[in-house]
Amino acid sequence: MNPHIRRFGRWLAIAPALLLLLTHAARAQEVGTVAALEGSGEIAHGGTWKSAAVGTPIYQGDQLRTSRPGRLRIVFQDDTVLSVSDDSRVTIDEQVFQPKEGKTRSVLGLLQGKVSALVGEYYHNTGATYEIKTVTAVAGVRGTDFVVRYDPVDDVTDVVGLAGRVEVRSTRDPKGRAVFITAREQTSVVRGQFPSAPRRLSDKLFRQYIEGIEFIGGGAAESLTAGHPLLAGASVPKPDRAATITSSATTERTQSVREQRDASGLIHQPPGVFGPGGKLRITF
Repeated sequence: MNPHIRRFGRWLAIAPALLLLLTHAARAQEVGTVAALEGSGEIAHGGTWKSAAVGTPIYQGDQLRTSRPGRLRIVFQDDTVLSVSDDSRVTIDEQVFQPKEGKTRSVLGLLQGKVSALVGEYYHNTGATYEIKTVTAVAGVRGTDFVVRYDPVDDVTDVVGLAGRVEVRSTRDPKGRAVFITAREQTSVVRGQFPSAPRRLSDKLFRQYIEGIEFIGGGAAESLTAGHPLLAGASVPKPDRAATITSSATTERTQSVREQRDASGLIHQPPGVFGPGGKLRITF
């Protein structure tokens, strides 16, 4: 037999295995890390659920779920921050971060519960996409801060703007009529219907929507950079983890957040904050 034909035959035999390995590697891409945890939360990777901990890596295709009480804060490689409230379930559907090639895309699924997203500056760029999807709605942004809540019993999604501008569409027609909301505005999407007209929230209603969610920064993107040691799995000392926001909180969101001591807010400290090995030079 011709040696070239024989080599081609061997290549055809191993090609499916190589393709399977490449597919698995793509699915196993690490895209972020757990930056803070209160109560209990779990992460499913490859269908197996394991307890979450500060420093646990997050991969594309993972699922997240929290108990009651249970809150997670995830910092992604694109500098976005996702805070997951009690009794919530989230899927990491797609994460593409190739800024040099102009490719930045993030798609998350909210199966139940409530999340807030602080979206980084990369999503200001043309062509960048950041979306949170539920059964009834799709919320998309370019660099902003917002809350999404989905109630599977009532089958309704609420989206609340915290900063910037949020585009909300119905899954009935993802490319159809959109509603835009800004800070302290809210829209609801019932299954099979289009988003309701934006409405301005009273202080009481606004606090109800943000209750149980811990935000990073008073409107500024105080997330972690891709090269930060926390993304490599460095642990965060317990005193530096975020404080719980109780239902009796009476101060505005900005004041509450500034009083928290969360390691993810330390990256904008002056040079010299981090010492050898990524250790903090700050004492409390």
